Amino acid sequence: MCLPNPVHPSPGGSRISASSNGKAALMQVTRVTCFARAIAIVVAILISSGQFFFIAIQTKAEDAKTKHRWLSNDQKITQLLTRLTFGIRPGDFEYVKAIGINEFIAQQLNPESMKDSGLDERLRKLPTLAIGTPELIEQYTPPKATPSPSPQASMPVLPSPATATSVVAEQITPSLTTVGAEQQMKVDKTEPQDSIMRNLVTVQAMNPAGGEALKDSQPSTKPLPPKPVKNPQLVVTELQRAALLRAVYSERQLFEMMVSFWENHFSTFANKDADRFLLTEFDRDTIRPFALGNFRDLLGATARSSAMLYYLDNWQSSVQRHYPATKDKPATTVGGINENYARELIELHTLGVDGGYTQNDVQEVARCFTGWTIRKPNEVGLFFFNPRTHDNGEKIVLGHKIPAGGGISDGDKVLDILASHPSTAIFIATKLARRFVTDDPPRSVINRAAATFLKTHGSVRETLHAIITSPELFSAGVYRAKMRTPFEYVVAAMRAVDAETDADPSVLGWIARMGQPIFGRVTPDGYPDRAEQWLGTGSVLERLNFAVALSSNKLKGTHIAQTRILNQMDLRSPAADADRLSALLLIGDLSEQTKRAIDKIVRKDFAVPPAASTTPATNSAQPINFANSTVGNNAKAPVAPLFVELVSMVLGSPEFQRR
Repeated sequence: MCLPNPVHPSPGGSRISASSNGKAALMQVTRVTCFARAIAIVVAILISSGQFFFIAIQTKAEDAKTKHRWLSNDQKITQLLTRLTFGIRPGDFEYVKAIGINEFIAQQLNPESMKDSGLDERLRKLPTLAIGTPELIEQYTPPKATPSPSPQASMPVLPSPATATSVVAEQITPSLTTVGAEQQMKVDKTEPQDSIMRNLVTVQAMNPAGGEALKDSQPSTKPLPPKPVKNPQLVVTELQRAALLRAVYSERQLFEMMVSFWENHFSTFANKDADRFLLTEFDRDTIRPFALGNFRDLLGATARSSAMLYYLDNWQSSVQRHYPATKDKPATTVGGINENYARELIELHTLGVDGGYTQNDVQEVARCFTGWTIRKPNEVGLFFFNPRTHDNGEKIVLGHKIPAGGGISDGDKVLDILASHPSTAIFIATKLARRFVTDDPPRSVINRAAATFLKTHGSVRETLHAIITSPELFSAGVYRAKMRTPFEYVVAAMRAVDAETDADPSVLGWIARMGQPIFGRVTPDGYPDRAEQWLGTGSVLERLNFAVALSSNKLKGTHIAQTRILNQMDLRSPAADADRLSALLLIGDLSEQTKRAIDKIVRKDFAVPPAASTTPATNSAQPINFANSTVGNNAKAPVAPLFVELVSMVLGSPEFQRR
């Protein structure tokens, strides 16, 4: 018998290993693994059978019968839950079935109507989320190294009274290097002689031991110990942990999905120097207030975001200034226009690469945004407009004339032009339809959403409503047709098994090794929203290893109460249990091929005898023999190996990869 142990891949790549450490007693489970062998076999079967490839091509190879067949009511609920949430929790399906699809959509489109006190309590443990940018920089920037003080000579033994005047004057007046010779001379002239002598008498009275006592009484020349330095990486880590906690626990699931969508659309990179301190405000004050609001407001907020201006270098963009030569200095030219933000604003944020703009438009937009900068990025980090570096000349953007002398309003006029442009409506509608419907969304959905976008002057809420209530979303051709990204997979798995987690950084590491570090996309285009991006063998193996770690309670800071799931199972019939787990974790059926693979591996590993019946188990069923394992009320107790295999293979199945 082999007990499960998750494989923790090295940062350099994925791996699956097998080892054995002998037998374990009923109450003493050792960390031995040959379960990795079973998982490897499943991976080989599923990949070789083409099931993962099928995910990528499914929407491209729909036949006419599938494309126009509609879903049952239960399938519609499942489809809605997998598209409007990060994953189905126990009880979600029954809740939506009770209140109805339309009511659930209305609730999710109005997140302010829902309480989220449970999540709020968890987020309070992440203090950096509520701190402003200047304070974050001040508290978490390591102090600059200060030079060590020069060694000072020891104070000599006090001289006789005849020479005391000069010695005491030397000890109690500032040095020349501190206040300058002029001040020193002033002190020497104004200090009365008898005052100096009184000082000497006082010192001698307090230090009868003489000069050595005076020497010992002087302040230490050692510098004071520096204040404890807070880890700068903690700022980004807490923001990443908050993203995971919100996705797992928030009742406002659609809102959190839209926050994730916009933060990927307006992508920034956490490891670009000062951006590690600027992203907290980007999430809190730039994206969240407008995630379901008006697109023009959101666009304006990102344009004034220090994180965005720093990431795309616009904070350094300024009109060139020429200074003539003087008798002391040659002629110089300072400043220069940077086109990075202008190009990405047009190509990635609004019109799209085929939106009908020219290189001249990029240059003119860059001129409009000169002077949009940051006040001391590594000290203050706040947006401000600098009129001295702004190009005040006339500009023409997409055929619109922007008069000279407009100052900061030049940039706002550009945002008005772009936000209301038909190409922007098509571009945003396409990305939203791809996110919520399928990788290649039907043109009918895109056109309907784009028309709503223009009619409502960029209402994100109304545009989204047009997409998620479209009949195309509930057609069989797009049912479970989207592949989960690594972040979505980890969150969905935790929600499916009702895990308790504190989003420990080790969990963030799993997501990163699957290929999607949070706020870790280097390029400004954001992570792709297509299946083929996430079908690499290494990424798939990481998902399976994560499933093992999760189901066996070996994720730091995360645990599942396995008894809740075990009550629904009868381990004498792995095939039937696969069905039950499918209903519990997937709200749907596993394919026959996946069930056969699971049944074959489980029977081979555990020698499970065929069951006389495959009817659902009840609490009155015969006690389960967990074979060298125990399951108790302690969430950290060892987990039944057969339970781990079944749950891991369901979470690792092609069906669970899709939503």
